[in-house]
Amino acid sequence: MKFAFPGFLFAIAMVNAASVWERSPWDKSPTEVKEQTQPAAVRQTGEAKPAVPDTFIDSRDNQPYRTITVYGTTWMAENLNYEDRRSTCYEKKPHCKKDGRLYTWHLAQRVCPPGTRLPTTKDWEHALQADSFEHTLTNHTGFRAFNGDFYDYDNTGVYWAAEEKDDYTDYAYYFKWKFGSWQKKAFYKDQANSIRCIVEGSKTSGSHTWGDQ
Repeated sequence: MKFAFPGFLFAIAMVNAASVWERSPWDKSPTEVKEQTQPAAVRQTGEAKPAVPDTFIDSRDNQPYRTITVYGTTWMAENLNYEDRRSTCYEKKPHCKKDGRLYTWHLAQRVCPPGTRLPTTKDWEHALQADSFEHTLTNHTGFRAFNGDFYDYDNTGVYWAAEEKDDYTDYAYYFKWKFGSWQKKAFYKDQANSIRCIVEGSKTSGSHTWGDQ
């Protein structure tokens, strides 16, 4: 009896050891597999977080923008508000959060988020046929003229197009809200206007993160 007790403990230890190594240490139980294959949001909260529809995020500053798809092309449904040192707010007041920033034509050529582009005049003319798109445009942002003065806040919206005007002047095209409709105009490239960008190659809208993709 004196020596049986240690032997009994040894036997229990051997049984436990055998039960531990009955399966490979790389095998996982059904519960473990289910937990590890579910998204993190599901494991933590019990339900998946829904994606925000018709939205993309500018990867440069993480600003979200609503999008709208018209005739198979996805546009920003809000004015660009990416802060470049050469951009400006109307009269340098805090209008940017609501109305976006103003950019010269040369800056507009390269300031759209990676994976997007500045619209052409044909893009604008096509999209403006859709009331749903026109309703997203802001017709009260005003603009900064080539001389540095600001004009027409609250009654004018001005958006750059990608093309230059083919003549001797240093003009580029833009679309301006005037007399109750959007009209194509051309003026000096040093004028600072609003911007809408187009998602390149897009055919549908949805939850997107553009820039690094």
